[in-house]
Amino acid sequence: MYLLTDKFYFMAKLRYVYSPMEGGKSALLIMEANNFEKRNIGFLCMKPSIDTRESNDKIHSRLGIEKECLTIYPNYNIYKIIEEIINDKESNNPPLQWLLIDESQFLTSNQVDQLRMLVDKFDINVLCYGLRTDFRTYCFDGSKRLFELADDIEEMKISCSCGRKAIINARFNSNGEIVTNGEQVLIGGEETYRPLCSKCYLEEIKKVALNNMPYANCQG
Repeated sequence: MYLLTDKFYFMAKLRYVYSPMEGGKSALLIMEANNFEKRNIGFLCMKPSIDTRESNDKIHSRLGIEKECLTIYPNYNIYKIIEEIINDKESNNPPLQWLLIDESQFLTSNQVDQLRMLVDKFDINVLCYGLRTDFRTYCFDGSKRLFELADDIEEMKISCSCGRKAIINARFNSNGEIVTNGEQVLIGGEETYRPLCSKCYLEEIKKVALNNMPYANCQG
């Protein structure tokens, strides 16, 4: 436990906030950004280019709110981009103090390393929001590296339809059947993904007689 007077509490950090889909991550990011804007705190919102559900230059929430952002492509060096912004002496914007990144699981491992370097060299707070695992229960490259490098990791809990804690982003086809094979990334919304607990996840697999997922054949 740390007191507000502790030096550690005020240090710049790399933070990762994760939850299954429908956890309200984008809405929370936008609310944080609006709060910084009202207080004239320098911030920049970002999201990976792979998130094509809406326009490239905005972060959207299911609540209907949105925020302008910088799109990050896989070949972008985030460290160099932010370094240029920090060193721009002619800018009229307040000094950059926060980076807010949505869908952070889609960052490359190298880009997460760059975020770590930004925190340590420029004392910028980096707040990442994203998923922990894909529909097959494996970490994305970005989320895996964030778990390895983040100072703080926070889980936003969400309930499965049965009432248990949801931990899996289950993918479903147009017939409502669970899907356990395919490309790791398939952009979709509520019609494609549902947050499930592990018990309901296995029950859905049994319905379609699929046994090729991790631990699906394990019987207690």
